[in-house]
Amino acid sequence: MIFIAISYPFSKEIVTYLIEIISLEMEMMAVFSPTEFIRLRVYLSLVTAVLISHPLWYRGVYKFSRQGLEEQEKKVLIVSFTLGTILFLIGSVIGLLYFSPFLFEILLEENDAIGTSLSVYQSVKLLVSISLFSGILTSLPVLILLIADYIPNRETLRKYVYILIIIVVALGTPEPSMLINLLFLIFFVIIMEITMLFLGDTNEN
Repeated sequence: MIFIAISYPFSKEIVTYLIEIISLEMEMMAVFSPTEFIRLRVYLSLVTAVLISHPLWYRGVYKFSRQGLEEQEKKVLIVSFTLGTILFLIGSVIGLLYFSPFLFEILLEENDAIGTSLSVYQSVKLLVSISLFSGILTSLPVLILLIADYIPNRETLRKYVYILIIIVVALGTPEPSMLINLLFLIFFVIIMEITMLFLGDTNEN
């Protein structure tokens, strides 16, 4: 809550920066309700607060579980949290700066007039969702490797990961978007299957 309060005054600048990333101007955007822009600023403040405070979440999970972990498991957990965070941040930045503009360009080309009626709220939320999806996508192998030791059956592991992917993709977009959901679902499945392939080779060795 403290980080949300700190982030809120800067949320307007964040909105402007995000709009510029996809090569649009605020004058081309529309607000369809009196509270839409305020809700957007609160949403961005919440996302920013979560990104800033998530190391504290890791610390809480580690402190809660370390009593029942062996030394090797503790090291694996620390490495997984650290490497997963680094991969997530790298993927999020790549998704925000490169993949999002590319995807928005494709969507806007479908209708030359769509830029005059784009919702600021939905456009920014979609942009943030693409960025977060990209971060989860790059950190997915670490998650699979982390839980693989506790689910020795590969088929069971695959089933759980598929369920997780479907939940993330279904709930991650601000509104139903078949194109975005299908695109990231394909990417998630490819990354998962490649990771499972290497995991199988490692287990056999």
